Amino acid sequence: MQLEKQRRRTGTALVLAQFGLILMCLLPVGPVIGSGELRPLGLVCLALAALVGGLALAAMGSDTRVHPVPDSTATLRTNGIYAWIRHPMYAAVLLACLSVVLSTGRVLAVVAFGALVVVLRAKARFEDRLLGEKFGAPYADYAARVPALIPRLRRSAGR
Repeated sequence: MQLEKQRRRTGTALVLAQFGLILMCLLPVGPVIGSGELRPLGLVCLALAALVGGLALAAMGSDTRVHPVPDSTATLRTNGIYAWIRHPMYAAVLLACLSVVLSTGRVLAVVAFGALVVVLRAKARFEDRLLGEKFGAPYADYAARVPALIPRLRRSAGR
């Protein structure tokens, strides 16, 4: 019981950090670097974020959750977008925030984005550990062949 409470607290702290950093990315304050020449690339990142996030929401359906601790009814999903990346929602969040960085050039957004990368990577590792405990060998096999955040563009020989 104590371990479950600690896991919930850790998960909640990661979620709060995630949302705080997303908010910091969106704040229209502070100095700007550049003159907007990366805005088109930012729009491409935003479109990719919408695609990846939409595919993840479609795959998860009503089981979509923000908290990284899996509930007792969680099932292992390895199809759809989850056949390409294990954490597509985290990837979508990073792409969306990167689009803000590229579109606005705000120093605060750049710093917040860097911190968000660290937080979401920690959240993904935490979630991977818990999913590994819950699903055992099937999850270990899945995690060994499917990258966490960035899909492989080509399959290696034998896969």
